[in-house]
Amino acid sequence: MRLSAFKGIRYANGLADRGSLAAPPYDQIDDTHAACLRENPHQFAWLTRPVATDYGNPYDSAHEKHEQWLQAGTVQQDPTEALYPYEVLLPGGGRRLGLTALVGLEDPTAGIIRPHERTVDKTVDERLDLLRATNADLEPILLLSDDDGGLDPLLTEDVTAGAFLVEHQDFFGNRHRLYRVDDAVRIEQYQSLLESCSGLIADGHHRFAVALRHATEQGLQIGSDKATKLAVIASLKSPGLTIDPIHRGLPVAVDLDSAAGLASSRRPCAATAGVTLAAAAAQEMQPALAVLATGRQPEIWSFEPSEAPVDLPPYSRHLAVAWLHDVVLPRLGLDAAAARDGRIVYRSDADELVTAIRHGELTAGFVLPPMSPQGFSQATAQRALLPPKSTRFLPKLVSGLVWASLRDE
Repeated sequence: MRLSAFKGIRYANGLADRGSLAAPPYDQIDDTHAACLRENPHQFAWLTRPVATDYGNPYDSAHEKHEQWLQAGTVQQDPTEALYPYEVLLPGGGRRLGLTALVGLEDPTAGIIRPHERTVDKTVDERLDLLRATNADLEPILLLSDDDGGLDPLLTEDVTAGAFLVEHQDFFGNRHRLYRVDDAVRIEQYQSLLESCSGLIADGHHRFAVALRHATEQGLQIGSDKATKLAVIASLKSPGLTIDPIHRGLPVAVDLDSAAGLASSRRPCAATAGVTLAAAAAQEMQPALAVLATGRQPEIWSFEPSEAPVDLPPYSRHLAVAWLHDVVLPRLGLDAAAARDGRIVYRSDADELVTAIRHGELTAGFVLPPMSPQGFSQATAQRALLPPKSTRFLPKLVSGLVWASLRDE
């Protein structure tokens, strides 16, 4: 992938609360949370979750707000180009390292920047309107690089040697720290390391799709130096990388027994809480998942990759989520459209899924195990598009530590 340093825009160093002004990514903020965040007149959510004001529609209002902050010195652009190491310190110990940079936009079919999930047109259109209005790349995507472990040592050196510019503590206790590297030799080291690597989009598919469409609208050639996207790049070999599952629930009754024969083995599971069901599924030889429904004991269903239907691609036969969407759900009468039209609901918290089934809000559910970085890499190496909401990379990046102007060359 092609990497460019840039003159980052950041909250001014003189702002005592600049760390708290960062916000969760836009798709993690509901209306109530957005209103609460916007109680601070300088909160980044004013840009990423804007509201209509006297300036017009929400997107024009975001543009005016950004311009006001720049003119008042609330936010400032760095005078020289740099790369920005991004460190996340986990509350239980350990950390995840990444590098904030402008990454060259590439044709998705080229295999250099690889998406792994489908996008929703409505979301893309809304974010495109915001990008058009602000002319600023406000939120990074998370890319995973197949660098064979070379990225983390460089980042470790830079975060150890330098002082962080800003720190934000999120709701879950993760501490997000931003650093700055403007040494030309060091920048070239990062560029050389990653130029032969591909980048897997771990989080931010809509933002990537928006960037492609906007660059095309501006007459920028995809693959040229001027067509870029703000990204944080982490190594697939990073010890701080985890891929949590998103569980599935069904609001209408289905005959689970009609699909039970697809499993190579089934066993009852004594667990009654979502956390323990998730742990039980994770302990099985993959692919496996926990199946539960109103009025019946939870079970663990395991699948044999060698017995997969011929239409299940070889690179996804080891993934529980692929078995669920491409094999089990069709047997239950749920086609591919069910993943988007409300016939399947999603819960990131397995306990919430179990509670919804227990209270009759849902009739059945599937608790998925975590996906290994290796399994994710293998599945996407063939440019596969996994089912919607197949992965959840935690901790989520925060927005508002540093961003980029699209006016810059």
